[in-house]
Amino acid sequence: MNEIILIFSFVLAFLLTIYGTPVAQRVAFRYEILDTPDGRLKTQKEPVPYMGGVIIYFAFISPVGLFFPFSRELLGILFAGSIILIVGLFDDLKAMTPGIKFLFQIIATYILLKSGIKISLLFLPEWLNLVLTFCWILAIINAFNIIDIMDGLASSVAMISSLTIFVISLYTDNFIISILSLSLAASFMAFLKFNWEPAKIYLGDAGSMFTGLVIGSFAIWGDYSTYNDLGFLSGLVILAVPIFDMVYVMILRLLKRKSPFLGSPDHFALRLKKKYNLSAAQTVSIVVAIQLVLSIVAVVNFYSSKMVTIVSSGLVVLFFLVFGFVLARVKMD
Repeated sequence: MNEIILIFSFVLAFLLTIYGTPVAQRVAFRYEILDTPDGRLKTQKEPVPYMGGVIIYFAFISPVGLFFPFSRELLGILFAGSIILIVGLFDDLKAMTPGIKFLFQIIATYILLKSGIKISLLFLPEWLNLVLTFCWILAIINAFNIIDIMDGLASSVAMISSLTIFVISLYTDNFIISILSLSLAASFMAFLKFNWEPAKIYLGDAGSMFTGLVIGSFAIWGDYSTYNDLGFLSGLVILAVPIFDMVYVMILRLLKRKSPFLGSPDHFALRLKKKYNLSAAQTVSIVVAIQLVLSIVAVVNFYSSKMVTIVSSGLVVLFFLVFGFVLARVKMD
């Protein structure tokens, strides 16, 4: 029975996105919810509609609403996700200041904590687990928001991350995470038809922040310590790409004595694209390959011994250090 529900959920989320995205495009054009070229960071030839995040939201929640009672944790994700989606829409409409946006991110994160979704590391005191959870959710919300700077990039990372969480959830017998992560993956799989270069619609802040909140929640909600006490590192590995980009951009901006919160072309994907003279599609394909390797490492960590987890996680850190150093030499200004 569970297999049938999973298949139906995947198909439903996929079809809702395939047929709902063109509707979102028309709505965005009608009400001018558009990303307009500025010749600097926004280099597309014509205005591109936002509203992709709204379709992802509805495609994600529909299977859950059909098949699950609304538990405390599920209500927390849906409530917090709804707040983030609405705040993101106001931001896409240029009607939200960064300070107010961050305030609502804090409120949404608090709601998640209140619903019982939190990091649970037995070797840490409860208060520190709560602090880490608070910082984690805020970080992943903004990491996905920051990495959404190239056609198909954030969507591809989100799809593969969700599928990886789905695979791990099958072996932890957490069916609710299975159906949630699979629905999200199906939504992004369909959305990439419209978001791949040249993108016909963007996630917008509404979609990228919602995605970060949901995937960030999945990564700490599940139990990764079934076979390995250090299995919790799998959650970090799964989301290493957006985390790396966020930290990388902030470091480079600070080294240039610029505000880490203001936009600049310091993202690793933009540097990779320029260094090797790639198209957006080629750049995203390389990032997809990196994400796939990270997903394999995350699953291996979940099943393996502590020593394997330590070595593999260390190699991931080393890779990103070298990767970041090489790309930092690319002149973007």
